[in-house]
Amino acid sequence: MSVLSSKRVAEAEAAETRGRMQQLARPVVLVRAAVPRAKTAGIAARDGARSAATWTAPRINQARAWTAPRIERGGLAFKDTIAPKVYETLAVAARYVDVAPRPEVTAPRRRWPRVVAGTGMLVAVGAAAAVVLRRRKNDRAYEAPGKPAEEATGPQVAQNSQLDANADGSGADDNATRQSPVT
Repeated sequence: MSVLSSKRVAEAEAAETRGRMQQLARPVVLVRAAVPRAKTAGIAARDGARSAATWTAPRINQARAWTAPRIERGGLAFKDTIAPKVYETLAVAARYVDVAPRPEVTAPRRRWPRVVAGTGMLVAVGAAAAVVLRRRKNDRAYEAPGKPAEEATGPQVAQNSQLDANADGSGADDNATRQSPVT
């Protein structure tokens, strides 16, 4: 192969590689160009919302201040003619609509006493459950190793001991000798 033909092949490969790199770089360039535009749009939206809020807040308060006395006057007119309950309702609505702060603001409630009480109850229930489980475990440890638990405490044993006691008439003496020393 001649030097010129190998040089052309290398140039063609380089051009092809350059084209691939440019295709891969296009989204990156577009994203880099979009970032400042997005920031600008976000800032413009934020500023627009702020300006709208600052423009509307005094106008809303003016409308509320204009409306409140008229509602109250309407309530006074109804007070004498229609009913006192209607007046009371409209007076409450006027106080609710008015811009002035309400004096009956309550202090925030504290929740930590309820949380502490609930936690204490959970701890007490857990401790009681642990005591019950430990007692059950200890009772099983002291049973006779040769006899299964069903033999010593089964319903058939209870019936047999009652029948024997009633038939003999000796009742309490026989039952005392037949019970196991654990119970």
